[in-house]
Amino acid sequence: MIAGNQRTEKEYRKIDVDSSSSLKVFAQDRKKYKKLFIDNERVEDDEKTKSSITGDLVDCLLLTKEKFDEKFFLSSIFKTPSGNMELFVNSLLKYSDSPYENFEEIAKKAYKDSGYKWTFEKVLEKFVGSDAELFFKESLEVRSKGLTVVALEDIQNAERIVEDLKTNEITKDIINLVNSDRYLVQNQVQVERFEINGLPLKAQIDKIIVDHKEKRISPFDLKCTFSVEGFYWEYYLHRLAYIQAYVYKQACYKLKEQLGLDYYTVENLSFLVCDSIGYMNPLIYTLNQDDEDDCYNGFEYRGRRYKGVKEIVADLKYAKENDVWRISRKNALNGGIVNIKG
Repeated sequence: MIAGNQRTEKEYRKIDVDSSSSLKVFAQDRKKYKKLFIDNERVEDDEKTKSSITGDLVDCLLLTKEKFDEKFFLSSIFKTPSGNMELFVNSLLKYSDSPYENFEEIAKKAYKDSGYKWTFEKVLEKFVGSDAELFFKESLEVRSKGLTVVALEDIQNAERIVEDLKTNEITKDIINLVNSDRYLVQNQVQVERFEINGLPLKAQIDKIIVDHKEKRISPFDLKCTFSVEGFYWEYYLHRLAYIQAYVYKQACYKLKEQLGLDYYTVENLSFLVCDSIGYMNPLIYTLNQDDEDDCYNGFEYRGRRYKGVKEIVADLKYAKENDVWRISRKNALNGGIVNIKG
Protein backbone atom coordinates (compact mmCIF):
# COMPACT_ATOMS: atom_id res chain seq x y z
CA MET A 1 0.00 0.00 0.00
CA ILE A 2 1.34 3.39 -1.01
CA ALA A 3 0.70 5.11 2.32
CA GLY A 4 0.30 2.40 4.90
CA ASN A 5 -3.03 1.00 6.05
CA GLN A 6 -5.97 2.72 4.42
CA ARG A 7 -8.77 3.83 6.71
CA THR A 8 -12.41 3.10 6.01
CA GLU A 9 -14.49 5.95 4.58
CA LYS A 10 -16.05 6.63 8.00
CA GLU A 11 -12.67 6.54 9.75
CA TYR A 12 -11.17 8.91 7.19
CA ARG A 13 -14.05 11.39 7.52
CA LYS A 14 -13.61 11.42 11.31
CA ILE A 15 -10.05 12.75 11.05
CA ASP A 16 -10.54 16.23 12.44
CA VAL A 17 -8.55 18.30 9.96
CA ASP A 18 -9.52 20.26 6.90
CA SER A 19 -9.55 19.05 3.30
CA SER A 20 -10.08 20.56 -0.13
CA SER A 21 -13.80 19.90 0.37
CA SER A 22 -13.98 21.85 3.63
CA LEU A 23 -11.93 24.70 2.13
CA LYS A 24 -14.45 24.86 -0.70
CA VAL A 25 -17.36 24.96 1.75
CA PHE A 26 -15.69 27.79 3.69
CA ALA A 27 -14.97 29.75 0.51
CA GLN A 28 -18.62 29.47 -0.56
CA ASP A 29 -20.47 29.73 2.76
CA ARG A 30 -18.71 30.28 6.09
CA LYS A 31 -22.01 29.80 7.95
CA LYS A 32 -22.36 26.33 6.45
CA TYR A 33 -18.71 25.59 7.30
CA LYS A 34 -19.27 26.49 10.94
CA LYS A 35 -22.36 24.29 11.15
CA LEU A 36 -20.63 21.31 9.53
CA PHE A 37 -17.11 21.42 10.91
CA ILE A 38 -17.27 23.46 14.12
CA ASP A 39 -20.75 22.77 15.51
CA ASN A 40 -20.93 19.25 13.97
CA GLU A 41 -24.48 19.78 12.75
CA ARG A 42 -25.87 17.80 9.83
CA VAL A 43 -26.46 19.97 6.78
CA GLU A 44 -28.30 18.80 3.68
CA ASP A 45 -25.96 18.49 0.70
CA ASP A 46 -27.43 20.81 -1.92
CA GLU A 47 -24.90 19.61 -4.51
CA LYS A 48 -26.00 15.96 -4.32
CA THR A 49 -27.29 15.83 -7.88
CA LYS A 50 -27.84 12.91 -10.26
CA SER A 51 -24.45 13.69 -11.83
CA SER A 52 -22.63 13.71 -8.48
CA ILE A 53 -24.27 10.44 -7.36
CA THR A 54 -23.35 8.86 -10.70
CA GLY A 55 -19.81 10.15 -10.19
CA ASP A 56 -19.63 8.59 -6.73
CA LEU A 57 -20.88 5.28 -8.17
CA VAL A 58 -18.42 5.33 -11.07
CA ASP A 59 -15.62 6.21 -8.66
CA CYS A 60 -16.53 3.29 -6.40
CA LEU A 61 -17.12 0.68 -9.12
CA LEU A 62 -13.91 1.65 -10.93
CA LEU A 63 -11.52 2.20 -8.03
CA THR A 64 -12.85 0.55 -4.84
CA LYS A 65 -15.61 -1.88 -5.78
CA GLU A 66 -15.11 -3.79 -2.54
CA LYS A 67 -16.29 -0.74 -0.57
CA PHE A 68 -19.70 -0.46 -2.23
CA ASP A 69 -21.61 -1.44 0.93
CA GLU A 70 -19.77 1.23 2.94
CA LYS A 71 -21.15 3.96 0.67
CA PHE A 72 -24.38 2.82 -0.97
CA PHE A 73 -27.68 1.09 -0.29
CA LEU A 74 -29.28 -0.72 -3.25
CA SER A 75 -32.94 0.26 -3.47
CA SER A 76 -35.69 -2.29 -4.11
CA ILE A 77 -36.96 -0.12 -6.97
CA PHE A 78 -35.44 -0.13 -10.46
CA LYS A 79 -35.42 3.61 -11.10
CA THR A 80 -35.08 6.52 -8.68
CA PRO A 81 -37.53 9.47 -8.84
CA SER A 82 -36.87 12.11 -11.49
CA GLY A 83 -38.09 15.58 -12.47
CA ASN A 84 -40.45 17.33 -10.06
CA MET A 85 -40.93 14.16 -8.03
CA GLU A 86 -37.18 13.99 -7.41
CA LEU A 87 -37.28 17.57 -6.12
CA PHE A 88 -40.30 16.73 -3.97
CA VAL A 89 -38.64 13.67 -2.40
CA ASN A 90 -35.32 15.49 -1.82
CA SER A 91 -37.19 18.30 -0.07
CA LEU A 92 -39.10 15.79 2.04
CA LEU A 93 -35.79 14.36 3.19
CA LYS A 94 -34.46 17.85 3.93
CA TYR A 95 -37.45 18.80 6.10
CA SER A 96 -37.77 15.42 7.82
CA ASP A 97 -35.20 16.47 10.43
CA SER A 98 -37.79 18.60 12.20
CA PRO A 99 -39.35 16.75 15.17
CA TYR A 100 -42.06 19.39 15.54
CA GLU A 101 -43.88 18.98 12.23
CA ASN A 102 -46.13 16.19 11.01
CA PHE A 103 -45.78 14.68 7.55
CA GLU A 104 -48.45 16.86 5.95
CA GLU A 105 -46.69 20.06 7.07
CA ILE A 106 -43.38 18.76 5.73
CA ALA A 107 -45.02 17.63 2.48
CA LYS A 108 -46.52 21.09 1.92
CA LYS A 109 -43.06 22.64 2.18
CA ALA A 110 -41.65 20.03 -0.19
CA TYR A 111 -44.52 20.66 -2.61
CA LYS A 112 -43.66 24.34 -2.70
CA ASP A 113 -39.99 23.53 -3.44
CA SER A 114 -40.79 20.99 -6.15
CA GLY A 115 -42.31 23.40 -8.66
CA TYR A 116 -45.27 21.17 -9.46
CA LYS A 117 -48.15 22.82 -11.34
CA TRP A 118 -50.54 20.17 -10.02
CA THR A 119 -52.46 20.66 -6.80
CA PHE A 120 -50.89 19.55 -3.54
CA GLU A 121 -53.56 16.86 -3.17
CA LYS A 122 -52.79 15.40 -6.61
CA VAL A 123 -49.04 15.31 -5.91
CA LEU A 124 -49.64 13.56 -2.60
CA GLU A 125 -51.95 11.07 -4.33
CA LYS A 126 -49.23 10.37 -6.90
CA PHE A 127 -46.61 9.96 -4.15
CA VAL A 128 -48.42 7.70 -1.65
CA GLY A 129 -47.93 4.03 -2.44
CA SER A 130 -45.51 4.73 -5.30
CA ASP A 131 -41.86 3.86 -5.88
CA ALA A 132 -41.08 7.45 -4.92
CA GLU A 133 -42.52 6.89 -1.43
CA LEU A 134 -40.53 3.67 -1.09
CA PHE A 135 -37.36 5.49 -2.15
CA PHE A 136 -38.08 8.22 0.42
CA LYS A 137 -38.56 5.68 3.22
CA GLU A 138 -35.39 3.79 2.28
CA SER A 139 -33.38 7.02 2.17
CA LEU A 140 -34.74 8.06 5.54
CA GLU A 141 -33.89 4.68 7.04
CA VAL A 142 -30.24 4.56 5.93
CA ARG A 143 -29.44 8.26 6.25
CA SER A 144 -28.03 7.85 9.76
CA LYS A 145 -25.55 5.33 8.35
CA GLY A 146 -24.27 7.87 5.82
CA LEU A 147 -25.35 5.73 2.86
CA THR A 148 -26.65 6.94 -0.50
CA VAL A 149 -29.64 5.08 -1.91
CA VAL A 150 -29.18 4.04 -5.54
CA ALA A 151 -31.32 1.97 -7.89
CA LEU A 152 -30.39 -0.80 -10.30
CA GLU A 153 -30.72 1.61 -13.23
CA ASP A 154 -28.11 3.88 -11.60
CA ILE A 155 -25.67 0.99 -11.26
CA GLN A 156 -26.19 -0.15 -14.84
CA ASN A 157 -25.50 3.38 -16.08
CA ALA A 158 -22.37 3.65 -13.92
CA GLU A 159 -21.13 0.28 -15.20
CA ARG A 160 -21.46 1.50 -18.80
CA ILE A 161 -19.39 4.58 -17.97
CA VAL A 162 -16.75 2.46 -16.24
CA GLU A 163 -16.49 0.22 -19.30
CA ASP A 164 -16.06 3.27 -21.54
CA LEU A 165 -13.28 4.62 -19.33
CA LYS A 166 -11.51 1.26 -19.52
CA THR A 167 -11.76 0.94 -23.30
CA ASN A 168 -11.70 4.53 -24.58
CA GLU A 169 -8.51 5.56 -26.39
CA ILE A 170 -8.19 8.72 -24.30
CA THR A 171 -8.39 7.16 -20.84
CA LYS A 172 -7.65 3.44 -21.14
CA ASP A 173 -3.86 3.69 -20.69
CA ILE A 174 -4.33 5.46 -17.35
CA ILE A 175 -7.30 3.44 -16.12
CA ASN A 176 -5.84 0.03 -16.99
CA LEU A 177 -2.28 0.65 -15.81
CA VAL A 178 -1.17 -1.87 -13.14
CA ASN A 179 1.78 -2.24 -10.80
CA SER A 180 5.05 -3.31 -12.41
CA ASP A 181 8.79 -2.79 -12.02
CA ARG A 182 8.32 0.62 -13.62
CA TYR A 183 4.96 1.75 -12.21
CA LEU A 184 3.40 1.93 -8.77
CA VAL A 185 -0.37 2.42 -9.20
CA GLN A 186 -2.70 3.01 -6.24
CA ASN A 187 -6.34 4.11 -5.94
CA GLN A 188 -8.03 6.18 -3.23
CA VAL A 189 -4.75 7.16 -1.62
CA GLN A 190 -5.16 8.82 1.77
CA VAL A 191 -2.60 11.41 2.83
CA GLU A 192 -2.89 12.84 6.33
CA ARG A 193 -1.47 15.75 8.31
CA PHE A 194 0.28 17.75 5.62
CA GLU A 195 0.12 21.54 5.84
CA ILE A 196 -0.52 24.57 3.67
CA ASN A 197 0.66 27.77 5.36
CA GLY A 198 0.29 26.21 8.79
CA LEU A 199 -3.18 24.72 8.25
CA PRO A 200 -3.26 20.91 8.76
CA LEU A 201 -5.00 19.07 5.92
CA LYS A 202 -5.91 15.63 4.64
CA ALA A 203 -6.61 14.35 1.13
CA GLN A 204 -7.97 11.23 -0.52
CA ILE A 205 -6.69 11.11 -4.10
CA ASP A 206 -8.53 8.93 -6.62
CA LYS A 207 -5.42 7.63 -8.38
CA ILE A 208 -1.68 8.01 -7.98
CA ILE A 209 0.80 6.76 -10.60
CA VAL A 210 4.48 6.69 -9.67
CA ASP A 211 6.72 6.28 -12.72
CA HIS A 212 10.10 5.02 -11.50
CA LYS A 213 11.70 5.36 -14.95
CA GLU A 214 10.69 9.00 -15.48
CA LYS A 215 10.89 9.67 -11.72
CA ARG A 216 7.44 11.25 -11.72
CA ILE A 217 4.45 11.22 -9.35
CA SER A 218 1.15 11.88 -11.14
CA PRO A 219 -2.16 12.39 -9.29
CA PHE A 220 -5.56 11.98 -10.97
CA ASP A 221 -9.10 12.81 -9.89
CA LEU A 222 -12.21 11.36 -11.52
CA LYS A 223 -15.11 13.73 -12.21
CA CYS A 224 -18.52 12.85 -13.62
CA THR A 225 -20.48 15.75 -15.07
CA PHE A 226 -23.37 16.57 -17.39
CA SER A 227 -21.07 18.79 -19.47
CA VAL A 228 -17.74 17.12 -20.26
CA GLU A 229 -16.62 19.72 -22.76
CA GLY A 230 -17.82 22.56 -20.53
CA PHE A 231 -15.95 21.22 -17.51
CA TYR A 232 -13.85 24.34 -16.97
CA TRP A 233 -16.69 26.78 -16.29
CA GLU A 234 -19.46 24.33 -15.34
CA TYR A 235 -17.40 22.44 -12.73
CA TYR A 236 -13.80 23.61 -12.27
CA LEU A 237 -14.93 27.18 -11.63
CA HIS A 238 -18.53 26.71 -10.47
CA ARG A 239 -17.59 24.09 -7.87
CA LEU A 240 -14.18 25.57 -7.08
CA ALA A 241 -12.36 22.39 -8.11
CA TYR A 242 -9.19 24.47 -8.53
CA ILE A 243 -8.88 24.32 -4.73
CA GLN A 244 -8.69 20.54 -4.96
CA ALA A 245 -6.07 20.77 -7.73
CA TYR A 246 -3.71 22.74 -5.48
CA VAL A 247 -4.37 20.80 -2.27
CA TYR A 248 -3.86 17.41 -3.93
CA LYS A 249 -0.51 18.44 -5.36
CA GLN A 250 0.63 19.51 -1.89
CA ALA A 251 -0.54 16.14 -0.57
CA CYS A 252 1.67 14.47 -3.19
CA TYR A 253 4.70 16.37 -1.87
CA LYS A 254 3.96 14.84 1.54
CA LEU A 255 3.61 11.44 -0.12
CA LYS A 256 6.91 11.94 -1.92
CA GLU A 257 8.57 12.60 1.44
CA GLN A 258 6.94 9.53 3.04
CA LEU A 259 8.10 7.27 0.20
CA GLY A 260 11.62 8.70 0.16
CA LEU A 261 11.39 9.70 -3.50
CA ASP A 262 13.59 12.78 -3.16
CA TYR A 263 14.45 13.19 -6.83
CA TYR A 264 10.96 12.61 -8.22
CA THR A 265 8.88 15.35 -9.80
CA VAL A 266 5.32 15.92 -8.59
CA GLU A 267 3.01 16.60 -11.53
CA ASN A 268 -0.05 18.85 -11.38
CA LEU A 269 -3.38 17.13 -10.80
CA SER A 270 -5.18 15.86 -13.92
CA PHE A 271 -8.96 15.53 -14.00
CA LEU A 272 -10.40 12.45 -15.71
CA VAL A 273 -13.82 13.76 -16.76
CA CYS A 274 -16.65 11.47 -17.88
CA ASP A 275 -20.24 12.07 -18.95
CA SER A 276 -22.92 11.29 -16.34
CA ILE A 277 -25.15 9.69 -18.99
CA GLY A 278 -22.28 7.95 -20.78
CA TYR A 279 -22.74 9.65 -24.14
CA MET A 280 -19.92 12.18 -24.56
CA ASN A 281 -16.33 11.07 -24.89
CA PRO A 282 -14.29 11.27 -21.65
CA LEU A 283 -11.58 13.92 -21.58
CA ILE A 284 -8.44 14.52 -19.53
CA TYR A 285 -8.05 18.08 -18.24
CA THR A 286 -4.53 19.14 -17.26
CA LEU A 287 -3.05 22.20 -15.53
CA ASN A 288 0.13 24.03 -16.48
CA GLN A 289 2.26 25.99 -14.02
CA ASP A 290 0.36 29.23 -14.60
CA ASP A 291 -2.88 27.42 -13.75
CA GLU A 292 -1.31 26.00 -10.58
CA ASP A 293 -0.12 29.48 -9.58
CA ASP A 294 -3.66 30.79 -10.11
CA CYS A 295 -5.00 28.08 -7.81
CA TYR A 296 -2.78 29.40 -5.02
CA ASN A 297 -2.81 33.14 -5.65
CA GLY A 298 -6.33 33.58 -7.05
CA PHE A 299 -7.42 34.77 -10.48
CA GLU A 300 -10.12 36.49 -12.48
CA TYR A 301 -12.32 35.00 -15.18
CA ARG A 302 -14.95 36.95 -17.11
CA GLY A 303 -15.06 39.71 -14.55
CA ARG A 304 -15.33 37.48 -11.49
CA ARG A 305 -12.54 37.07 -8.95
CA TYR A 306 -11.80 33.61 -7.57
CA LYS A 307 -9.99 33.50 -4.24
CA GLY A 308 -6.83 31.43 -4.22
CA VAL A 309 -5.93 28.78 -1.65
CA LYS A 310 -3.48 31.20 -0.01
CA GLU A 311 -6.26 33.67 0.86
CA ILE A 312 -8.83 31.01 1.74
CA VAL A 313 -6.42 29.34 4.18
CA ALA A 314 -5.52 32.69 5.78
CA ASP A 315 -9.21 33.58 6.17
CA LEU A 316 -10.06 30.18 7.66
CA LYS A 317 -7.16 30.24 10.12
CA TYR A 318 -8.24 33.71 11.28
CA ALA A 319 -11.85 32.57 11.73
CA LYS A 320 -10.80 29.51 13.74
CA GLU A 321 -8.20 31.19 15.89
CA ASN A 322 -10.48 34.10 16.78
CA ASP A 323 -13.82 32.27 16.65
CA VAL A 324 -15.04 34.93 14.21
CA TRP A 325 -17.56 33.67 11.66
CA ARG A 326 -19.92 36.57 10.99
CA ILE A 327 -17.39 38.85 9.29
CA SER A 328 -14.50 38.28 6.89
CA ARG A 329 -10.88 38.58 8.01
CA LYS A 330 -10.35 41.63 5.78
CA ASN A 331 -13.38 43.51 7.13
CA ALA A 332 -12.65 42.51 10.72
CA LEU A 333 -9.08 43.81 10.48
CA ASN A 334 -10.42 47.04 8.96
CA GLY A 335 -12.76 47.49 11.90
CA GLY A 336 -15.80 46.96 9.71
CA ILE A 337 -15.03 50.04 7.59
CA VAL A 338 -15.25 49.13 3.89
CA ASN A 339 -14.49 51.25 0.85
CA ILE A 340 -17.56 51.25 -1.40
CA LYS A 341 -15.57 49.64 -4.25
CA GLY A 342 -14.12 46.96 -1.99
